[in-house]
Amino acid sequence: MLIGKPKAKTYLIDMILAFSVYEKKDILALNRDFLGFVRREEKAMEQQIIIHTDSHQLSGVLHIPKCTKEEKKPAVVICHGFISSKVGQHRIFVKTARQLCQAGFVVLRFDFSGCGESSGEYRDVTITQQIQEASKAIDRLLEHPNVNCKQITLVGHSLGGAIAASVASVDDRIHRLILLSPVANPFDDITQIVGPELYEKCLKESVINYEGFEIGRELFLSLPTIRPLEAIHQFQGDVLLIHGSDDKDTPLENAYQYKRILEKRSQGHCNLYVIKGADHTYNSPLWEKELQTMILQWLA
Repeated sequence: MLIGKPKAKTYLIDMILAFSVYEKKDILALNRDFLGFVRREEKAMEQQIIIHTDSHQLSGVLHIPKCTKEEKKPAVVICHGFISSKVGQHRIFVKTARQLCQAGFVVLRFDFSGCGESSGEYRDVTITQQIQEASKAIDRLLEHPNVNCKQITLVGHSLGGAIAASVASVDDRIHRLILLSPVANPFDDITQIVGPELYEKCLKESVINYEGFEIGRELFLSLPTIRPLEAIHQFQGDVLLIHGSDDKDTPLENAYQYKRILEKRSQGHCNLYVIKGADHTYNSPLWEKELQTMILQWLA
């Protein structure tokens, strides 16, 4: 608990000693001051924020490492995938963000519209809209005074990988890129995940139910307009690809497709790391730890 931290503990002792000196109203003021101190200390680590777009309010969590007001820290933005959220399966994005924060990174994880705690409905989601929302998230991150604007890393998992690749290809604010089990061909990959029967049904009926999410026709219509494999060669920064060898949702070949294109660039390095046995969402403490260790080592 924060109250057990030396700094807060000393403050509390001082407040208790004041009981013999101050009147009741003064003690209440001291108590409010102490509680405000504790809350400020909590918010210095993780802060709930709202990212405003033209039509939605996106829910985000900003992880801020311990630093002075003047210090500039490298930063990371995490883009979640298809029908996911800023928490991620088995809280993988929460735990990864906290590890990065402990290593000295400012980290922003956020929900796309229609996902998690953001406004909107998933039936209205399109990938073009999500690309715009990712750019808005970067805008919001750069407003923080401790962020080093020349050291921004964009992370994307699954469909978020295709989104991150598309954003990085046109946004020169992105310094490095990490793609986790990325979608490479959005239309083919997502229709494969959903299944051809549900895809055909969506075209006819406008909306389908998939894993409890209403998916609209507009999402499928938007997918062919985004070609991350064609766009990624424009990104000149370093790229880390991580993929599970037993991924059944986005095949390992996706990572190799990205790697072949990235290696043809005139500048920027590309590293591919395959986690043996891992599935699409790294559903094992060992796989999760391996992924997090690789990210931290690569960013160091």
